[in-house]
Amino acid sequence: MSMALCAPCARVYASSMTEWKMHHRIFVAAGVLAAAAVIYTGVKADRMARIGAGYQAKIACSEIFVAGRNAKDIIEGEFNDMDPAMELIGVKVDEKQKRVRAGGPFGFGGVRAVYREGYGCTLANAGHVSSLPEPAEPIEPAAWEEAPPVSGQAIERIDYAALDFALTNAFENNDANHRSVLVAVDGKIVDERYAGGFNRDTAFLSWSMAKSVTATLVGAAALRGFLDVNDPAPVPEWEGDAEKSRITWNDLLRMQSGMAFGEHYDQTRSDVNQMLFERADAGGFAARFPVEHAPGDEWYYSSGTTNLIARTLRQVLAEQEIDFHAFAREAIFDPIGAASVVLEPDASGSFIGSSFVYATARDWARLGELYLRDGVWEGERLLPEGWADYVRSPTQASDGQYGAQFWLNSDGEERPRFFPGVPENMFFFAGHEGQYVFIIPDKRMVIVRTGMTRGRSAMEAVTPLIKEIYDSVGMPQGTAM
Repeated sequence: MSMALCAPCARVYASSMTEWKMHHRIFVAAGVLAAAAVIYTGVKADRMARIGAGYQAKIACSEIFVAGRNAKDIIEGEFNDMDPAMELIGVKVDEKQKRVRAGGPFGFGGVRAVYREGYGCTLANAGHVSSLPEPAEPIEPAAWEEAPPVSGQAIERIDYAALDFALTNAFENNDANHRSVLVAVDGKIVDERYAGGFNRDTAFLSWSMAKSVTATLVGAAALRGFLDVNDPAPVPEWEGDAEKSRITWNDLLRMQSGMAFGEHYDQTRSDVNQMLFERADAGGFAARFPVEHAPGDEWYYSSGTTNLIARTLRQVLAEQEIDFHAFAREAIFDPIGAASVVLEPDASGSFIGSSFVYATARDWARLGELYLRDGVWEGERLLPEGWADYVRSPTQASDGQYGAQFWLNSDGEERPRFFPGVPENMFFFAGHEGQYVFIIPDKRMVIVRTGMTRGRSAMEAVTPLIKEIYDSVGMPQGTAM
């Protein structure tokens, strides 16, 4: 016998079934949304973690295998006083294979950095790193002539007591976290100091001092006729682009290309952080940014610009069947005896010209000295005549603070000079956390300072010491005051 529902019961049943189906759909939709949210959150967390992991893997790899520092010291101390999220990144070092892996919790952001002899460390952002030629045999480090305060060698115009006091006090009360300070006058080392764990054989990271090295290599290429800085930069991605094809080497060197690029280190996934710690081809990444201003109209500090220079220079040299790294050694580093210099490439094989050079304090001083001598070393011209004047001539839109990949110490219309008490004719390499090579023509002096000044302005922290060093050295004989 069939069982029939009464009419009211049927309506209640139909209504309950409709409500159940509706709730079921809501629950399914909610589940899909929840799963999507989890996936989205996971992807976002992975992308965020990848930047922090990339930073730690790269720096740990280079500090251990290029600078030769203790792995335990790096993991426990090099990343202190940074964003608390960096503490969630785990770092593992394979000293036998010379590799470093880093990643966040739950497997997020796994990154690998590999060391290669002669090329330093590279993040394997494409899953692998491009092969590079076997590096040349290293040269013997050239000896610096020294002029300590002893009879027959001292430079008379130096107040050695005042210089000693300034450097001793700086390292005994090392709030600024100096790692090295070297002073050279008349091409001779007159004093150098190192913090514990560092010495004259330690290679120091450039950060943005690398930009001045990139400009030096462009100058060496210009001397040999491989390029003219006033010509448009032959970037492959720009061919046929009416706006970008007008951008010259000079525009790129002076950071007045007009291209958009976000130089924001405090934003995890900013353009510069993605370029340095996530992308396989730093220069290629920078090449694709849109143009916001006509070349020359605006000055904007951009590490992307410098990596585009380095990549394009590599391509120009390759057209002449010249390897970039071999060129750098033969044109600049070998002639000046800078045996410690390492130019670290990205995964595509191009030098990260904005940020990753390693060299000893003595070799950083040699690069500064090359500019003090207008590009001539032991009678051989390595840079075009007047190149030092070119890189220190102010970029118009920069309010006098920037030349061609070099910082200037001139007063601006809207700001004071960076280092008060030191003359306006000083120009310098400058890098994150207080890496500096100061070139001071009026006293024929080069000062190198490396360190890790965090949580405060490195310029403000270093200024008193640089002024004391400057004041301890007199003007050369016959120089008008």
